[in-house]
Amino acid sequence: MSRHEVRVAILGAGMSGVCMAIQLKKRGYDSFVLLEKAGKVGGTWRENTYPGVACDVPSHLYSFSFALNPQWTRMYSPGSEIQQYIEDLVSRYDLGSHIKCNSTVVRASYVGNAWHVDLEDGTRYVTQVVVSALGGLHIPSIPNFAGMSDFGGEFIHTAQWPSALDVKGKRVAVIGTGASGVQIAPAIADQVAQLTVFQRTPAWVVPRGDFAFSNKAQEKFSTWPGLCRFYRWFIFWLLEIRGGFIKRDSRRNQWLESTAREFLLKSVADDELRQKLTPSFPIGCKRVLVSDDYYATLMRPNVDVETRPIGRIYEKGIQVEGGAMREFDVIVAATGFQPFVVNRSIDISGRNGCNLNEVWQERISAHRTVMVPGFPNLFFLLGPNSGLGHNSVLFMIESQARFIIRVLRTLRRAGLSTVEPRAEANEAFNCQLATDLENTVYGGGCGAWHTDSNDHNFTLWPHSTIRYYLTMRGFDPNEFLWQRSGASSG
Repeated sequence: MSRHEVRVAILGAGMSGVCMAIQLKKRGYDSFVLLEKAGKVGGTWRENTYPGVACDVPSHLYSFSFALNPQWTRMYSPGSEIQQYIEDLVSRYDLGSHIKCNSTVVRASYVGNAWHVDLEDGTRYVTQVVVSALGGLHIPSIPNFAGMSDFGGEFIHTAQWPSALDVKGKRVAVIGTGASGVQIAPAIADQVAQLTVFQRTPAWVVPRGDFAFSNKAQEKFSTWPGLCRFYRWFIFWLLEIRGGFIKRDSRRNQWLESTAREFLLKSVADDELRQKLTPSFPIGCKRVLVSDDYYATLMRPNVDVETRPIGRIYEKGIQVEGGAMREFDVIVAATGFQPFVVNRSIDISGRNGCNLNEVWQERISAHRTVMVPGFPNLFFLLGPNSGLGHNSVLFMIESQARFIIRVLRTLRRAGLSTVEPRAEANEAFNCQLATDLENTVYGGGCGAWHTDSNDHNFTLWPHSTIRYYLTMRGFDPNEFLWQRSGASSG
């Protein structure tokens, strides 16, 4: 077994992992490694290359505050530009020597006062600190319909789109109407012979307002960095103010639902289709989608919406319950990702062999969204309840990375070896979080992807991003157990 020793091991080289690495390097921590399962960096934006893939947060905000990009070509960046941005960050901050690609982590075990991080190929990294930058959404959710293996055409998930796939002139089924579904349908509708969108639940859709930045605008952003930063802050506060829709029955919630209803009414003239596309749950309970052309796409003569459940898949097509089989050449599963399966993709064991999968079996939670009692020096980026429904998660990632840096500096200055949250502090934080969620549209009741089988929201933050920033900045050291040479210094 190959053995290496580092101060910090970062699991994953997507947006969050790269951010953590940059913050470490900027503050003089050079003994770290990024372990990436794939052949190159990028995470979500490396994996998702389906037609129409783009960010649903404005480009200038979906970038880091310390690395503004004045060259975005559109208000909402296509996925390829975001991937290039990540690769440019790696080059700009000289992270190449720290990144180990094709390194699949299978196990992380806390032994003595160190973490043993084991790779699939037998390599072991012994490290003081582990940072999970795997994110909450990285394993595709593949549907399991009866007869799937019988299908004779192409069956693909949007996160596994073959680069050589050509849908021109084909009959295509898109299963799912979430974020990827509303992007891919408009992107391929004018190429395919027939497109059928299989909708289980309609989603609230608001106009995106996308546009291209002119060369002159990009030049101004490059010449005057202050202008680029001002524009970024303008977008941030616009989204933050709109984020008031999180509060159940608030005026902004009512305004946003009114906006979505009006957009649907203006976009879809057919009464029957409009009825199919009208959600029965409050706006925000499930993800609010942004698209300028999704509704227009569904009005095309070669596009239809099927709302009956899929009964079975056959060699040549799909049969819905109570209906005849329809033939398709390509079936696209736009079914998103399994939410927060970090503990299932990697076996993580903390103090005294405590297994994270067992700890999270009943309820997924973390103290201040980044740490779990019994798992010293283990941190999560985009951990439980740090996702957003109204602003850029990159703001959250930066707040978390700064928190981790502050903790590491405390350890170093005080000559301490480990830190973990106290059980009572973790319980208090998550009890308050659960109470706060009850007053928001994220509080359950509509079978959303971000809730578990008990309708508990373990994914989204129920407040503003500013409150999150203050929560992460103002932590009390007494909430944690600090150790020196195995003895608690509390």
